[in-house]
Amino acid sequence: MEINGKTKIYGILGDPIHHVSVPKLMNHLFAKKKENKVLIPIHVDKISLKSTIEGLKYIQNFNGLVITMPHKTEIVKYLDEASEEVKRVGACNVIKRTSEGLLKGTLLDGNGFIEGLRHHKHSIKSKNIFLLGAGGAASGIAYSLCENGIKKLTIYNRSKTKASTLIENLKVIYPNIEIGYKDQISMDTDILINATSVGMQENDKPILSLSNLASNTLVAEIITNPKITCTLKKAIEKGCKIHKGIAMLKGQIRLMNEFMD
Repeated sequence: MEINGKTKIYGILGDPIHHVSVPKLMNHLFAKKKENKVLIPIHVDKISLKSTIEGLKYIQNFNGLVITMPHKTEIVKYLDEASEEVKRVGACNVIKRTSEGLLKGTLLDGNGFIEGLRHHKHSIKSKNIFLLGAGGAASGIAYSLCENGIKKLTIYNRSKTKASTLIENLKVIYPNIEIGYKDQISMDTDILINATSVGMQENDKPILSLSNLASNTLVAEIITNPKITCTLKKAIEKGCKIHKGIAMLKGQIRLMNEFMD
């Protein structure tokens, strides 16, 4: 793929940025489709986020951004237009820059996670789900799980207030699904999902004990690097099936490209 004066530029913005897999996957897709596009990693801290976004709005050949931790929530205030998913969750993970310099944002974490499960033949229909986390990615996943017919959703987050707010919002939209909070993983869990950043660092330990897990529980991640997180390691020790974080990202790549195009 040749980069020239007609190349459309995209980026993935986060802090840190060394761990991201999006550039490799997205650039492979661009090359496969013979599109004159390139996506680069952009390392920006919280202090510089506003000025960076303001600057990118004026770059004529800059078409879009993928947003990763820790900016998914903060980025919302800089959008000119937000999708219903963004408004509902309060987080955004992909932005399109229009020819007029406007920024339109959406959230694809939930749809990407579901697509990843489907690709690996994992069903969530009528299943009991235990979700770790209540941040942007976790919230997006929670809504998509409920939208796709799960039986029960239990949420744990280190900030119980944040989890409680998410639970109450979900109950309004999905009154027929049992949704609650628990600080211990239930023994009847069909699928455990770690939707937190715990596991990105070498010395991290699972956010909750996995001692209650049955061997037929599927343990899923959203972290792509490392491929086997501390949560997945413990799951393997318990004899559980695992679902790596890269599946969610691959599930989003096509959707991201379509949105930013």
